Amino acid sequence: MNRNRYKWSALLMMCLVLIGSLAFTACDEGEDLDTNQIDSGAIALNSFGPSPAMRGGELRFIGTNLDKVSSIDMPGAEGITEITKIGKYEIRITIPQTAQPGHIVLHTPKGEIKTLTPISYSEPISISKLSPLTIKAGAVLAIEGDYLNIVEEVIFADGVHVLKADFESQTRAKIELKVPLAAQTGKVIVSDGADLLSDGEEIPSWVYSEGDLDVILPEATETSPATPKAGTAFTISGKDLDLVASVKFQEAEVSEFVVSEDAKTLTLTVPATAKDGEVKLVTYSGVEVLVGNTSLVQPTAAIEDKKVSYGVGDIVVISGTNLDLVVSAAFTNGEATAVTLTGGKINLTVTGVAQSGVITLTMANGNTVAVDGFVTTKPLAVIPADATPLDELSIVSTLGNRVKTVMFGDLEAEATASGTGFKVIVPLEAESGEVTLVMDNGETVAAGSIAINAFTFCAIQEFAAETTTVGELMKASVVNGSGLTNVLLNGDDTQYLLVGTVLYVAVGVNPGDNVITLVSGESKVDYTIKVVASGMVETILYNTPIELAGWSANYELNVDFSGAPADATVRIRYTKTKDAPQFKAFNGHWELQYDGSSDGHAADVAAADYIDLPVSLFPYSDWGYSIILQGDGMIVSSISWVKDYSAPVAIWEGSFNNAGWAGNQALAYGAFDWSSVKAGQTLYFTFTVNEGKDWACISLRHGEGWGNLPTPETAQFDFGPGDITLQYTLNQADIDDLIANNGLVVTGDNLTLTKIALK
Repeated sequence: MNRNRYKWSALLMMCLVLIGSLAFTACDEGEDLDTNQIDSGAIALNSFGPSPAMRGGELRFIGTNLDKVSSIDMPGAEGITEITKIGKYEIRITIPQTAQPGHIVLHTPKGEIKTLTPISYSEPISISKLSPLTIKAGAVLAIEGDYLNIVEEVIFADGVHVLKADFESQTRAKIELKVPLAAQTGKVIVSDGADLLSDGEEIPSWVYSEGDLDVILPEATETSPATPKAGTAFTISGKDLDLVASVKFQEAEVSEFVVSEDAKTLTLTVPATAKDGEVKLVTYSGVEVLVGNTSLVQPTAAIEDKKVSYGVGDIVVISGTNLDLVVSAAFTNGEATAVTLTGGKINLTVTGVAQSGVITLTMANGNTVAVDGFVTTKPLAVIPADATPLDELSIVSTLGNRVKTVMFGDLEAEATASGTGFKVIVPLEAESGEVTLVMDNGETVAAGSIAINAFTFCAIQEFAAETTTVGELMKASVVNGSGLTNVLLNGDDTQYLLVGTVLYVAVGVNPGDNVITLVSGESKVDYTIKVVASGMVETILYNTPIELAGWSANYELNVDFSGAPADATVRIRYTKTKDAPQFKAFNGHWELQYDGSSDGHAADVAAADYIDLPVSLFPYSDWGYSIILQGDGMIVSSISWVKDYSAPVAIWEGSFNNAGWAGNQALAYGAFDWSSVKAGQTLYFTFTVNEGKDWACISLRHGEGWGNLPTPETAQFDFGPGDITLQYTLNQADIDDLIANNGLVVTGDNLTLTKIALK
């Protein structure tokens, strides 16, 4: 019982030392020192230990900003300045052999901190001797001293622990244990294992050896062969090579090798990826030992029986030494291809993209060997002495199929292969000078010079603007205007007017790139022009007033709708002569297309000044008329086609990934006024299919419970890689549903939405 009482008393005393409060005195009356708050900005000591401690062992101090401690006084050992600063929260010292029990004082820039609890000492664990002082990993080390029987573990550099269960033997005066393979040269530590016995709650007592234990490293004295080759044997001679865990080359490391029984030779296979440079032995402890600098065998190579030039499909034979190290070869401008040896040689087939220059051989380690002297076969062409712009030249040439373009000075013209060579059209702006052939592999061939004659056909000298608006006239200055006989728009006749040297051309109604052609007799010159949209465009087709009264007459009108865009509308404008006008519209085959009578849309007719109908309703004119009107209470003033060329207006922009059926709610729950939208307006969605996805979709839902819209097709629109847009025209049922059910939610999967626009 007494023994247990003493044991618990000792444990209680240690806990009190570790967690007890501390007193201090300071020059500034303690304003900047705080022993209670470990997270404050002040200098504070919260605990120290172990206590009882062992002389020669380690003493730890825990607190705040302890890295500012400059010296420590212990009874019998004042002015200790060899302080190990673990960080701002911990410092350590080695307890001198002269230290006595008593209070400890820490000196800081702000004053002194004095422990309330004195330190005491136990009978110390001590190390008096290490034997042998130089030892090889795996051999048995003897540690002699006192109280070694209470040692729980031995720690080697660098942090390699051996627990007492793995000791060979242990007495009060001596411990014997095998040196671990991972041990390094350094001091040996014996520990009482207080942390191990208390699950880390107590600070252990560590005692260091006075001197270092010298752990033997492997040694390399010679390598063979002097210049090794990838894939072959490489031998390192020396001693203690059984301590090697791996051999490190530049860009490669080998852990499989054979060590002789006497540990004096180590043989390995040189990795294919190894490069010239240092070779090192890596021990189990991680220490690297330099073997030396090694240069590896490199191939030599040259073209065998080299020809003057090589054509596509020809075989280039490369011979040399150590070509088995080559894994790929590439012509200049070509991609690398894997190679295999045939009779110790490399056979390469000339590709269409190969250019004259070096052939590059590449080894597995990335090193390359350049093979000089490869030349491709070039076209030989006969260029005429002179030509006129827009002339089509039939050039007699070898390899005409390999000539892709012809350069007239800085102007490039496309070439097409012919039976005897190739054909090319002289550019309009060509000037006298040198002609250069550009091959399909990008190589160029000088073909001589040519004189360019003046031309007499009409050509544009300068455009007045970069773009022309739909419905307006393109304006350009021309030369040789007197030769102009016609102008075509996208291959069809179009209206034009030549005023002096200025040409005006009607550009039609299609936004985007359009081609106009100036015709001068047999000569034609094409130009690509950009036509841009310009809001609402209306073209009057018929403007003779027609009175519709008492349903007394049928007006059969031959209105030419052929020039209207396919998505245009026919606008019938009228003036009301009664409060309740009515009319009906038939196509050219007397098929009713619009009923504006009391049995149909009379209310709409009465509420407006015009009615818009799709131009597709009036496709016929073969009976001599295209539209038939009858009615009462109005005078029809004009019939026209109308199209809105304005761009859609963005109603949301951003970046929204709908992966996993996430929903974009930016146009729902009151964020957008759907009552302002009319049937027939179109939603435009811009998106990208997410990388790596073969399928994606958009689903249009209303906000209330994310339910489907009335129109079935809105439930899911499917897309694939490269798709970027979706257009959907809203009907009245859709709009009514969006108004009644909290707006639009855009969901789906596997795409990122960037814009929603409305028109």
